[in-house]
Amino acid sequence: MKKSSVVFLNKLPTGAKLSEILGKKPQKFLIIYDSKLERNSDFKIWIKKFSFTYKVKAGESLKSLESFPGHVKKIFRLISPFSPRSVCVVAVGGGSIGDFAGFAASVIKRGVPLIHLPTTLLAAMDSAHGGKTALNISGFKNQVGSFYPAESVLLMKTFFQSLPNTQIRSAYGEFAKMALIQGDPLLKNLQGSKKLDLEFLWTQLTEVIDEKWKWVKKDPYEESNVRQVLNLGHSLGHVLEAYYGLPHGLAVGQGLIFAVKWSHHRGYMAADVKESLLELLIQKMGFLSPESFVKKHKKLTASKLMKFITEDKKMVDARRLNFVFLEKPGIPFVKKVSIHSFITETQRQGWTQV
Repeated sequence: MKKSSVVFLNKLPTGAKLSEILGKKPQKFLIIYDSKLERNSDFKIWIKKFSFTYKVKAGESLKSLESFPGHVKKIFRLISPFSPRSVCVVAVGGGSIGDFAGFAASVIKRGVPLIHLPTTLLAAMDSAHGGKTALNISGFKNQVGSFYPAESVLLMKTFFQSLPNTQIRSAYGEFAKMALIQGDPLLKNLQGSKKLDLEFLWTQLTEVIDEKWKWVKKDPYEESNVRQVLNLGHSLGHVLEAYYGLPHGLAVGQGLIFAVKWSHHRGYMAADVKESLLELLIQKMGFLSPESFVKKHKKLTASKLMKFITEDKKMVDARRLNFVFLEKPGIPFVKKVSIHSFITETQRQGWTQV
């Protein structure tokens, strides 16, 4: 899998600049964008410069497989006639826009060039990189998808300066995940940071992206368990995201707490390492202990948890899933565990009802 080039921009790119970045001049750029971006005056001026634009409402409902054919029909009506090399899709928005537009680019005419222009920090450091695209089925996340890396990922700091604090905090969930996977320098930088804000995250973006690609290159199409290391915190995280409607990064942060506690309980992680990581995640980063979480949110039932976890892509078979444990920062590993042991551990920690 070819690594997407990363280009830092100070302003929105013209069609000529997009062609320069792409290394070729397609006849048509199809801009698939989040409707909320029309509130941005600079974007509103920029989008009018392109003849082929497709406005969508961001969110998990956009990724519904059931509604996807309708979108494709509209896109074909918009850009036909065209050949696979005459069109380039430019995805402008957060993670759901990238997933949707990326999947569309991968299947239209068996694949057209793709550029990502993420407008959320979470997408900028995670979902825009690595080539995964996805749609949902009946509320279950990312059940249909493809591996289709963008030609380029364009990063503009100005998009992130107006993000609400919730989205900044959500990005920190994925950043914490990458810091635990890599160890230093990301972990050292996180521990030493005086303020967890946009300015700090912006300085870390290149290192986070490079670390993700290091794991992607080892297992680009998930044919072994190596790339699954990037799912640290995601097994419980995806359940909390789907059930409670939590932002992805905040759910992953809670999932990291679960993974740290389980890693220690199974004897993989030393007690002092566990305590230092929980202090980092809870005291410094503001994620909630299981006790605090269930005070704010109603406890999951085991049956609800079972329903969500059995649809997880990390399932090995009907009874087992691949779970990412951590010995210490820099030493993650994947191990097959039974669904029963996973549910039992959520009950032991207090996330779900006994």
